[in-house]
Amino acid sequence: MFNQEEARDLLRKMDVFFDECDGDGPEWAQTLNLNDAFEWAMADCEYVPDEDLPEVAELFWRYGWCGILYWAAQRREHFMEFEDVKRFVKFVQEEEKIRKVQQSPSKRAYLKYTYTLGE
Repeated sequence: MFNQEEARDLLRKMDVFFDECDGDGPEWAQTLNLNDAFEWAMADCEYVPDEDLPEVAELFWRYGWCGILYWAAQRREHFMEFEDVKRFVKFVQEEEKIRKVQQSPSKRAYLKYTYTLGE
């Protein structure tokens, strides 16, 4: 859906990255700002390599901030203090399973699939 440049542009416009001036180099302009996202008082970030930009942009396009949290959580085993963040990650995980089961958006709209969040 997105090429690297389109993905980078979308994510920058949506202000999910640190500004280049926030860090020590240009890689900060492509580093997700995850401060306080997984736990309180946690200065956190995740660099997005060029090859991963399209995936991150598509997850953001489909699921908003939940997609960003899902991508970051999948990259590493991360403690998640907040129950809502756990639900956000689980929501995207379940929806991505559905997308794999049924790739056609038209058919997926009518696919009956049930899951529970926050068990």
